[in-house]
Amino acid sequence: MKTIRQTHRAGAVWAEGQELPMWTFHMDNGARWGIATTNHGESINNVYKGLRAMPVSVIVEMSYWKVNEWRVARLQQAIGRELQGHSIAHDVFAQMQKNDEKSSKHKVVLFDRSEGIFAVETGIWGGGRR
Repeated sequence: MKTIRQTHRAGAVWAEGQELPMWTFHMDNGARWGIATTNHGESINNVYKGLRAMPVSVIVEMSYWKVNEWRVARLQQAIGRELQGHSIAHDVFAQMQKNDEKSSKHKVVLFDRSEGIFAVETGIWGGGRR
């Protein structure tokens, strides 16, 4: 905090007002949350692949170019899908189709609409009644 206070007083004041477990790993009682446990963290690992034992300046520059390359590719894919008349990403659309196909074999049996009580019959291969 001393270094932060010396370089950016407003940043230090803000950080001191935050709960420590929310912004430091050393105060999280062993739990890792947020970016450390998400696919976003895995994506960052992919950016740094092959950059071990490189100078920091090289790592920063390569990170910039890799992320930029990824974003340009995703933008081109999105524009292509939009030009084809699609408003949803291909992977999302494929998952929605898969879910629709599975749900078409389900049957909902309503017991009490006001209480929201119902059963879903999934068929012989779907696990039966839930």
